[in-house]
Amino acid sequence: MKYSDSSGLASFFGISRGSHSYSIVAPEGWNFVSGEDYFDRPLYESGTTVIEWVPYPEIPWPEDQPWMMLFNFEEITVGIPTTTTLSAPDKVGPGETFNIFGQLTRGDTGEALPNMSISGSYNGKPLGSVLTDMQGVYTIPASIPTTGTYTLKASFAGTPEYAASTSITDTMVAATPLEAALKIAAPAATGLALIIYGLG
Repeated sequence: MKYSDSSGLASFFGISRGSHSYSIVAPEGWNFVSGEDYFDRPLYESGTTVIEWVPYPEIPWPEDQPWMMLFNFEEITVGIPTTTTLSAPDKVGPGETFNIFGQLTRGDTGEALPNMSISGSYNGKPLGSVLTDMQGVYTIPASIPTTGTYTLKASFAGTPEYAASTSITDTMVAATPLEAALKIAAPAATGLALIIYGLG
């Protein structure tokens, strides 16, 4: 058994020349669509493939090189498709409160979906959940304490009637020039003493 990577590519080492049977099992929640071997020959859910140099079948395939198969899968959609949008500022300050916002709609008609739960997160850390309003719009307050570039995510988990959907965007957390200057100057101020000279 061999698992494909995130792009659907599976590499097999030590494969001998000749015919080999194969069977493809799609990941849970996905359907197999198509596949092809090293030389773009089609692959199906099961069958037989011939390990050989193409178009030189008389030349053995080197066993120290991987035989690669590329598979295409599609996610199984359960329920009416939905679309979740997400907007956020391109840049905010450390610890600054800002909003991520967007809209949840039906994927087929564009109709707004009210009273649905949307969850927000940044780099996998939860920001909380809110319900969409009558226009399908949601707003989630956020605050990120440290500088860097973060991936924000809004997720609709789905219901028995509506399929799940997500949206992501990036935002940068950066200090303002004044904050950066104060941070640099802070170590220099350490150890200063206040000297009071007596009068008279």
